[in-house]
Amino acid sequence: MCRELGPHLRVSPLKAARSREGTGTMRHRLGTLGQHAALFTILSVVFLGAFIGAVPANAQSTEVQPSDRSFMVSLRQANSWLIPVSKEAPARTTNSGISNAGRDIFEGHSRLDIDLLKSAEGLGVVLPNDVSSEHQALIDEMAQRTGDNHDRAYATIVRQTQGGLLVMAVQTRATTQNTTIRTLAHQTVQMLIRTMTVLENTGRVDPSALELVTAKAQVNAVRVIGQNVEPSDRELLVMLTQHSLWQKPVSRESSDRARDAKVRKVAGQLASEHTQLAQAVTESARQIGVDLPVEPTTEQKSWANAISSSSGDELDRMYANLSRAADGSLITQVAHARATTKSVPARIAAQTALTLLLKHMLLLEGTGLVKANSLQMTNVPPIAQQKSNSSPPPQPDDSSTSVGFLTGIAVLVVAAAGTLWLVRAIGHHGEHRR
Repeated sequence: MCRELGPHLRVSPLKAARSREGTGTMRHRLGTLGQHAALFTILSVVFLGAFIGAVPANAQSTEVQPSDRSFMVSLRQANSWLIPVSKEAPARTTNSGISNAGRDIFEGHSRLDIDLLKSAEGLGVVLPNDVSSEHQALIDEMAQRTGDNHDRAYATIVRQTQGGLLVMAVQTRATTQNTTIRTLAHQTVQMLIRTMTVLENTGRVDPSALELVTAKAQVNAVRVIGQNVEPSDRELLVMLTQHSLWQKPVSRESSDRARDAKVRKVAGQLASEHTQLAQAVTESARQIGVDLPVEPTTEQKSWANAISSSSGDELDRMYANLSRAADGSLITQVAHARATTKSVPARIAAQTALTLLLKHMLLLEGTGLVKANSLQMTNVPPIAQQKSNSSPPPQPDDSSTSVGFLTGIAVLVVAAAGTLWLVRAIGHHGEHRR
């Protein structure tokens, strides 16, 4: 018999049963499909998460190099005794200069220590918490001193420590690819430039503090620093002059010809401030009797020619990278001169250069064009390549990008394999049902 569905539509029981079976099979297939799809979605999310995690945000390196770690540990160790000794300095002196220097150094290193600990926690760097036995002995020794005896010891030993720390901080600032450590080193250099000057102005710093040695400075009677020209002072003034002789005209030219408005602005500022630097160096040279060159070096001329012969985006990249590499190479030498020179005019020139170079590095990095291989100048300038070499210069994140690219391929392979497995699973299940 046939079941009535309407005046013109009939269906047999067999067909009805098959229809019900088909509906159940379809529901089962949909349920199975949902399970496979859910599983595939989970796998895709897992692999996609791994892929996203492998690509660094903003192409910045988060790796902590041994030199970065060494800087952070050294800064922590210096803070561990400079902070308590400087905190007690105003109570142990009758000299207003030492009292003010103590407060300034205490506040500066305390703020720096807070930033250091926060950075270390974020980067997973373990720093020493306890004061070393040597530094504790130094704290105890300073606690026994008062008056002028305290003042000479405090000014000399603290100044020597800060001088060594300055050189390390500048080296880290110039070369690190980790943006967190770069910021920390930048802040450290700025603070040290200020507090070292305050301490030197007290007139209690012994010349032995200007020697970068690991041993504790000997506190002798305060001697008058002579004005004889040291070879290192002459070299400093010559290097700074030659640096301005190629940077000033190239910056002026780039401020007119660069395509990127940010590069034009930065170049204009650098051209103006190299005039300021040249004036400071010329005045220092006049005071100590140093003859200055009138032309840059042959190598510097080649960098200037490479920039002048380029245009458009190439000029922007050339200018930003060559300028940053030259600044990064020079600033370490300037920091060493600032920490060690016994000549006041040379110290003033080094101080001016250190402040401006630090600022210029920050401005050049702010263009977004500076690459990791341009942080310091090597024997072969990384950007000044021949015109015939049409391949673009390596990016700061080449290795990270390669890892991300390979991971992306892996994700695509997994996705394709998962899709193929899903289709076959559904088809096989359907054949089995039939």
